[in-house]
Parts: sequence; structure tokens; C-alpha cells
Amino acid sequence: MLQKYANFVVGNASQVNSIENGLRMLTYVLPGRFADAELASEAIYTLLSFVGVYHDGLLAKAAKSGLYVDRQGQPVKVDSTPFNRYHDQLSRDSDLYRVATLLLSGLQFSEKLIEMIIVKRFGEKLRWKIVSWIEITKVVLRLNLLQLSGHRMVTGAVVPERMVDPAMLGTTKQTNFDEDMLTPENAGGRWRGNRSGLEFKSVRDILQNSEGNANLGLYIAGEMRDPEGVAPAQSLVRRYGALGLAGEILFIIRPLIYVIGIRKMGGRDWKPWALSLLIELASRQMVRTDLHIDKKGQPEHTIEREELSRRKWLFLYYLLRSPFFDRFTESRLTRAANWCGNKPLLSLLGALIQDYKPLWQQYYFYTAGS
Repeated sequence: MLQKYANFVVGNASQVNSIENGLRMLTYVLPGRFADAELASEAIYTLLSFVGVYHDGLLAKAAKSGLYVDRQGQPVKVDSTPFNRYHDQLSRDSDLYRVATLLLSGLQFSEKLIEMIIVKRFGEKLRWKIVSWIEITKVVLRLNLLQLSGHRMVTGAVVPERMVDPAMLGTTKQTNFDEDMLTPENAGGRWRGNRSGLEFKSVRDILQNSEGNANLGLYIAGEMRDPEGVAPAQSLVRRYGALGLAGEILFIIRPLIYVIGIRKMGGRDWKPWALSLLIELASRQMVRTDLHIDKKGQPEHTIEREELSRRKWLFLYYLLRSPFFDRFTESRLTRAANWCGNKPLLSLLGALIQDYKPLWQQYYFYTAGS
């Protein structure tokens, strides 16, 4: 049965992707439309998150096996990103790392839905116990990932990024797809040295990507300008020193400290909010000081740059957390939503703000940033 489903997804990738996108858009507009609409919306979004990861894996395997062509009839090229190479390498080196990433991703996908169900069925008292245990579990998993990676930065997302855009695909070369058909010989054009354990691009893959010997020189020159494309996977994120390691641990345990503060002092007390902010600021400064910063003030590695950028945007959540939200943000958002409500193209944005305000105030994980 699962094999038939895999064949269907691989053979109808573009249509399946359109359905996923349509359902995902639906989850954004459902809250506030009927009783328990936010619960239905979050349930759909959680299911789509799990299913989407499975679908992405199927499409990547099919493309690496040469089953796909683009709209021009050319074989689809699958270039693994530094993020995917790094996490794939660690997952192959350690089964414990792979299990930890799966558990952490599962919690990240479902934590909002779990909190909603607990609040609606069992009340506030049990809610904070469950939230605390979820945060404790995530801290333990991230500390394990930090240890297993050799004291390297723990990224927010730990599942592979999408490698194939279904919208750009043409047709499949064959209709039957076997998930076990991906062998080392066709697994993305790479091979691993027996003694060193390092991965290298195969000659066949180099010739295919260079579109023949005529462009081989240009291809090699391009690879030389992108050292991360040929660097060993674990060198894509540098090992922390003592200062950076301390900063990373602070960042990992910050959500748990915040939850403990809320349980002890209440959600409207300024102390948990301020302490969480101070910890996050200190963590960011310690990590940045430890990393190698280039002339533009950015880390030298792509994964580090993207993760630090993601963490910077997390500071916006402090605007949506009580008591700052109750004191400053809510009234301004309400005025903005009312102003948008009279504008033809902005009325939807105003309605979304009004619908999501109760969710930001009532549910911890909507603004947790953990």
C-alpha cells in the first residue's frame, strides 16, 4: 500500500505539491471562522508538515535515481545544499543523531497542536506541565545534537531542505518507483573514500553537470569559487571554542528558563520576559565572538550565517509575548488591523491580525521561538 502511494506521489509530484500548498494556505485563514477552527487549522498544518517531509524525501530519491526530467526534457539536476550535506553526513555517522533529529522535528511540528488539545480538554494547570516537559525534551535532544556534532552549532531545523521543486518538473521516465532503488552509484553522484570517510563528487556527475567536456573547465572553475561545494561535510560548521559553546548552551536552555519563570511568577510578570531577552542577547554575542567573522561582519560558513540570521528574527517574538504585547503591541496592532480593514487589498491582512491575536496571547508555542 505504501509503495503504491509512493508511486502516486512520484508520478504526480506537481499536482500533489499544488494540493499541499492549497491546504497550507487554508490553515492560515481558518482561525476564527468557526468553533475550534484554530484546532482544525493546526491539525491540518501538523499533518502537512509530516507528510511534506516524506514527500520531499521521495522526490529527492526519484530525482537522484534519474527518474525526472524538467519541462525542457533534460534530466533534473539535484545539487545538495551545504545544510543537507552537513546533516546527512552526521546522520550517517551516528544513528543516535538521526533519531534525535527525527524526535526533535516531530516535536517542533506538533507542539502547537498538543498545547491546544491540552488547553481545550484538560485546562491550564496540565497545559504548563506538558509545555515544560516538551521544552525539557527539546533541551535534552539539542544538547545531544550539540555533543554528537562535536560541539558545533545546532540549527533550528534539522530535517533536510527541499532539493526538488515539483513545479519545475516535467514527467517521470518510468512509473514504478522503489524507495530502495537509490544505490551508492546513483546517490547524487558522490562516493565515499574507504579510509578517510570523506565524500567526493564522481567523475560521471562532474561531466553531467558540466554538460560535456567543452564546459568542464568552466565547471571546475566554478567549483573552485565555491569552496563549500567541495569541502568535507563536517567542515561546513566550525567547532565551537569555550565561549561559543557556553553561548550555544545558553541559547538551548533559554526556552526552559523562560517557561520555569512563567510558572513561578506568571505570564504577565516582566521578570521572565526580561531574563529571557538578556539570556538570548548574551548568547548571541558569545556565539558571534567565537565564530570567524568576515569583512562584512558575517560568519564565513553559509549554515552559520543562515542560522544566526534566523536567530536574529526570533527577537521579534518578544514583541508578541506578554507583558510587552499587552502593554505596547496589542493596541498598535489593533489600530493597524482597523486601518487595513477599510482597504480593499489590505483587508485580508487586517482580518488575519485580528484572528491571530488571541492565539498569540493564549498559546505559548505560537511565540515561543524554541
